[in-house]
Amino acid sequence: MPKLTLQFQKKPFTAITVQIDRLTGEQYDGDDMTGIVDLIEVIRLQTEGPPEAARAIRKKLKYGNVHKQLRALTILDGLIENAGPQFQRAFADEPLLERLRVAATDSLSDPEVRSKCSVLFRQWAASYSKTPGMERIANLHKQLPQHKKATRQESSRVLKESEPGENEDPFGHRVSVSGGGGPMQNLRTPSTTATPASSFTGGPSLTPYGQTSAKPSKPHKKSKASKPFNLEKEKPQILQTIASSSVASTNLMNTLKLINRESRRVSEDQETVNRFETCKLLRRQVLRYI
Repeated sequence: MPKLTLQFQKKPFTAITVQIDRLTGEQYDGDDMTGIVDLIEVIRLQTEGPPEAARAIRKKLKYGNVHKQLRALTILDGLIENAGPQFQRAFADEPLLERLRVAATDSLSDPEVRSKCSVLFRQWAASYSKTPGMERIANLHKQLPQHKKATRQESSRVLKESEPGENEDPFGHRVSVSGGGGPMQNLRTPSTTATPASSFTGGPSLTPYGQTSAKPSKPHKKSKASKPFNLEKEKPQILQTIASSSVASTNLMNTLKLINRESRRVSEDQETVNRFETCKLLRRQVLRYI
């Protein structure tokens, strides 16, 4: 009888997977970019480099603990920003995208992992929406749950607190007077409920102290108030500014790591200076919202 043999296609396991295993170890902090440059060089040497890197990162997101998941997201972000167009066009397969969606929205995911996914998704949407091959990565932010905060009725609350109570006088005091031999009566300061003067007979017409000499106060002119801040309207711009700032600061840090300080000064590197100036401009934009 002929023997039936089943052939299983083996997934490549090279230095790429080994390096990603090492970079997700406990000895690295969550946002440490150390080793990303070496990993990029290894990926560029192999034709199947981007798919293997994507598979290794997906496994860390699926089976790793919280620290490994955070490190996997940091490594993925570093590769997207620095590995070049060839990597960007080849790495984003559907299994990785689905695992990113699960990590960002599943209630079983750690809150810290969900928070980092949310930041990265919005950052990628702001940076790569028009980059060829990155359309699906840029659209991941649309998978995030939308939480619309209810507008608080501040104006109605202020009005309610400013209204006088049932037993309170609008102006806060009363004046007791005696008309001739009549009994003592309470005379309120002028208001809609003040006692008419015609009700007092047989006595002099009395006016509360300071009423005749006081001139009616002129209403204060309303100062031109500045335009109120609308969070819902400014929210997209705020998110885009924060995402651009994060990208610019990461690019600056990566550029600084590539400079050999022993042979060259940072101020002599034009690319580093340009990235620094970009960070300064974005810092001013961020300060507008603080």
